[in-house]
Amino acid sequence: MNKRFSFLKLKQNYDLSEILLNGVSTFVFKITGLLLAYLVMLFITRSFGSAVFGRYSIAITFSQLLVLVFTFGLPVAIIRLLTDIDHFDKQPKTNFLKKVMTITLISSMIISISLFFLSEIIAIHLFKDQSLIVYFKILSYFIIPLMFHEVLLNFFRGTKEFKKYNLFMFVLPSLLFLGIFYWLLKSYANEFITILSFGLSIAIVFIIELILYALLNYATKKNYSTNKLFQLSFPMMLSSTVLFLLNWTDIFMLGAMVTSEEVGIYNLAFKIASIGLLIIIVINVVIGPKIAELYSKNDLITLHRIIVKSTHIIALLTIPIIIIIQVFRTDILAYFGQEFAQGDTVLLILSFGVLVNALSGNVDQILNMTDNQKIMRNLTFFCLIENIVLNAILIPRYGITGAAIASLATHFSLNMASIYYIKKRLGFYTFI
Repeated sequence: MNKRFSFLKLKQNYDLSEILLNGVSTFVFKITGLLLAYLVMLFITRSFGSAVFGRYSIAITFSQLLVLVFTFGLPVAIIRLLTDIDHFDKQPKTNFLKKVMTITLISSMIISISLFFLSEIIAIHLFKDQSLIVYFKILSYFIIPLMFHEVLLNFFRGTKEFKKYNLFMFVLPSLLFLGIFYWLLKSYANEFITILSFGLSIAIVFIIELILYALLNYATKKNYSTNKLFQLSFPMMLSSTVLFLLNWTDIFMLGAMVTSEEVGIYNLAFKIASIGLLIIIVINVVIGPKIAELYSKNDLITLHRIIVKSTHIIALLTIPIIIIIQVFRTDILAYFGQEFAQGDTVLLILSFGVLVNALSGNVDQILNMTDNQKIMRNLTFFCLIENIVLNAILIPRYGITGAAIASLATHFSLNMASIYYIKKRLGFYTFI
């Protein structure tokens, strides 16, 4: 019994050390990426102001939604399959990767063409901003690299190639954006270079990712059922999409109900509040594959210990970040332009929502990676409805502050419900 206990303790310490080691590496990349991302925001806001930043935010958010929906949850599903020894052990044992690539190619081509021809309808009838037509038309040319970028990122994550994942996720896109934007700005002082710079940077990253993937030559003969692939991926797609909408419904609804300037102010406040998510994002990157691995081995003791330790680390490191954001929120916002300082109340409220996420832990990863993706889908769908209703009530009365209140309320509901179901299905809380 003592030998077994010692072995389990040693194994748990090893698993935690692995997460922390990869987490430190991811943290360095993420910090670098954050600095570059805020330089991107600074370049756009200083060059074109809050209205253009608002339109850019709407276009990028809409493209992210398209990618989430029309990759059908396959990027998340391949993480599960890559950590399952029946499907992958240094080399694929089935042809699931080939099928994912084929489905992504067909889907991305259809969405690219559709977005090009529907740009005017989406811009005018959904967002009531004619200037967005050109944004969406430019985006349509980059849907294929955007969708493959999402798939390949999760391929590197699933194979635990965290340095590649971190480089392509956090650093290289923003770095390329800054270079392309600066080059274009010298010749074309036009707001549309913002979205063009984004598209070109993702296209370059995609080409690099594709070359690295192709060099691995993952040929295999054993068939993996397409139906099984979709049975695994669809619930993940639904929960991920609804979770995304839950995070970004306020942007979409604000885009339809207030001015582009107000959308820009709100989005900047949201981006700054999201600094508090730094630690949970870092842990998310490395803990997802580990949760799937431990759950597939039915090692719930180690799984519990890893999750609790991770939650403690997230909370301990996030609280000081939130305090700094709240104390200096007005000065931080004003640095991007004096007009943004009016978003200080929004930033205060949104930062409390981030704190709720941090104290709860990686609840979405835990449910998705332990065969509880349908529960996560249902919870996020319910909270999305809650968020839409609250936004519809509060935005007309309180503007961007109302959107922030709606966001805080729904994130609280989602995290509390997720903690309840984790306890019910796995037998433990995420924090004790």
